[in-house]
Amino acid sequence: MAETIVPVVHGTRTWLMSVALFAAGAIAAAALVGLMLGAALPGGGAAAAGAVAAFALLAAAAELGVLRLRLPQVRRQVPERWRERYPQPVAALAYGAGLGLGFATYLPVATLPVVATGVAILTGPLAGAGVLGAFGAGRAIALVAATARLRSHEQATGRVEAMARLARGRRLHAVNGAALAVLGVTLALGAGAAEARAATLVDLGNDHVADPSAVVGALAFDRINSDGSLTGVIRYNGTFTDLPGWTPDVDGTQVVVDTGPTFQILDYTTMHVVQTLPLKGSDPALSGTWLAYRRTAGGKRQIVVYDLADSTSKVIAHAPLRVDLGPPDIAAPRVVYHRTGPSGSQIRVYHIDKGTTRIVKHTVVNSYFSPSIAGVRIVYVRQSLTGMQVELLDLRRTRPVELYALGKRSGRFLWSTGMSSKHVYYTIYTSTRSHIYRSG
Repeated sequence: MAETIVPVVHGTRTWLMSVALFAAGAIAAAALVGLMLGAALPGGGAAAAGAVAAFALLAAAAELGVLRLRLPQVRRQVPERWRERYPQPVAALAYGAGLGLGFATYLPVATLPVVATGVAILTGPLAGAGVLGAFGAGRAIALVAATARLRSHEQATGRVEAMARLARGRRLHAVNGAALAVLGVTLALGAGAAEARAATLVDLGNDHVADPSAVVGALAFDRINSDGSLTGVIRYNGTFTDLPGWTPDVDGTQVVVDTGPTFQILDYTTMHVVQTLPLKGSDPALSGTWLAYRRTAGGKRQIVVYDLADSTSKVIAHAPLRVDLGPPDIAAPRVVYHRTGPSGSQIRVYHIDKGTTRIVKHTVVNSYFSPSIAGVRIVYVRQSLTGMQVELLDLRRTRPVELYALGKRSGRFLWSTGMSSKHVYYTIYTSTRSHIYRSG
């Protein structure tokens, strides 16, 4: 193929046009592959990095001749008939697109499958397009190196054959194997460090606990009693105090609990009742002068915000009973909750000041639940085909960060979340135990 895109055939001007079109085709095709791979799996985090590390080390061993590894590829070249059927610039564009796809032709080394795997489970669509777009650019640079300053067909053939010998040589495979080994070790060490940072057990005694809510200096949670009932507890200055309700949520020096017939707001530093609210609902969340909670009314599930300043309320979300409208959390002016139904699962953010709702995460394959918010950061649980993950999303960005992951058959499960300005909290339970862990 390269022997036809040389200055001697049609002149330098046509060669430059052909190289430019080849580069455009290669970069566009490779970027499209990266875009699709990056959008295929919403992965990331320690477990995903460990999987890519293992693949990189296997590929390195194959490059160094330690084992045999079959690469996913079509073992053929791009069609030669294209250069006979189409003008050279058109053929160059087609050749670039064909080679930019990567897996549609023969792969002399194992680098692309490793990079593509990393793109699929570690990056997002835009990053994936950028990474594999660079692969397409590399294809174009190789073409320039193979065809620049040639004066005859014999020179073109000789240079291509020399490059082919280099691709088959042991030295290239040794260098490439060493690079893949370094990549694998680096990813493995990073995955191990991330996993070690992710799971810090919060010492809350021997009770079964869940539903964390935190500010700097205080942590509220539910104690799960032997009869299955819940008792809210606040830990402040190292002292544990039972609260007169359950599902506590802290804000500043106040905590709100559900007592059954009412919601109560207390000053947890003195345990003085600040306000009693005769509201019918559950899962109250407090932020400043705003309270968010959920209820069932008129045959629908509803999320309600209540203004403590003027005792007015507003329904900000509703759904049929067959749709799960999850417990809200609030960091005024934002309220976050999940919505899961037949059409998919979403994390939604309602802006009180603007009266608008924004879908920040959506999936039709996995499930999102138990979001908590602090400022512009949201933590939530994602249940996927491979297990469960705690993810942290900054609303100023598009890609979440995985904080912790549990495998599908681990026997451990993620439940409720909470967060302060410093730490992220989440509940991990088994068939016999329930604990609260901390990240950050």
